[in-house]
Amino acid sequence: MAKETQVHGASVAEVTLNAYEHAYEQGWTDGLPIIPPSEELVQRFVAASSREARESIGVLPPRSGVATVEVIAVNAVMAGCRPEYMPVIIAALEALTDPAFPLELIQVTTNPMTPLLLLNGPIRHQLDINYGAGCLGPGWRANATIGRAVRLILLNVGGALPGIYSKSSFASPLRYSYVLGENEEENPWGSFHTDRDFDPEDSTVTVFRATNYVNISGGEGVGPEEILRHIATAMPPMYLGGEGAMILLGVNHARNLYDAGVSKQEIQQKLWEYAVVREDHFAADFVATEKAAGRTGPGVVRRTRLPEQIYVLVAGGPGPQDVYISADMPQTRLIPR
Repeated sequence: MAKETQVHGASVAEVTLNAYEHAYEQGWTDGLPIIPPSEELVQRFVAASSREARESIGVLPPRSGVATVEVIAVNAVMAGCRPEYMPVIIAALEALTDPAFPLELIQVTTNPMTPLLLLNGPIRHQLDINYGAGCLGPGWRANATIGRAVRLILLNVGGALPGIYSKSSFASPLRYSYVLGENEEENPWGSFHTDRDFDPEDSTVTVFRATNYVNISGGEGVGPEEILRHIATAMPPMYLGGEGAMILLGVNHARNLYDAGVSKQEIQQKLWEYAVVREDHFAADFVATEKAAGRTGPGVVRRTRLPEQIYVLVAGGPGPQDVYISADMPQTRLIPR
């Protein structure tokens, strides 16, 4: 075991542990250990943002806390980020605080909804964002800590403390960190950000309001029609299901569908047609709500109002696996080069 460095008579381990205990007692953490945000580290992170320390990036509900660059840097340090992650976090917060994004609802609702961050473009390689095998799981520092920094900011600046302002009945482990890149290299149609009129060379972050995560296993070797029917079975209409659904096609099914001549628009149309449930399977008030939202057809309730509200992406590694996520309200921001 290596000899521990001393800081004012205490070991580095003791200083770090004491900082964590203090932060936890103050309610500044998500429950996990943090990196103590020393002045030197915070200044380094501010410098990496190319912004002024006192610049306000946004006001976060429900506490109306001001997210300055310096405050963002403090939380990014605590989350374990690297300084070069700062432009991504700032761009994500700009998207989250857009008036069109329902951040206040996310912060205070009894629902477990949470922001999901999608990264596109060269930034995925520059920061080592995982978009392949295991992209929604552990093991990637950038994915884990960028999402965690956003969560700490929502807690410490926005005030979404569990049981105080945040009233989520159960919450979700997805609230620790929910970040992935798109597997553009194995997407034969075109990436999400190019669909939204950005250039392939642009780096972007898109924030979604997200809740459910469902892994869809199987459907290999049965043809494009059955693959899409198989995926649609995991996309039932949901009470207050929102205005969107995300499908992460695994690389196997993406290639199968493309080779069969199926376009992304056809995938959206077919899933929209297949992801329905008969009206009489639901309570009357649910059907009335869905009708008012325009998510019904003749005798059925649909997953989304329009086919284009089913966002089709490619992510993950090899295998007959896809993922359905209830995700809507996307806001995309350009990440400065």
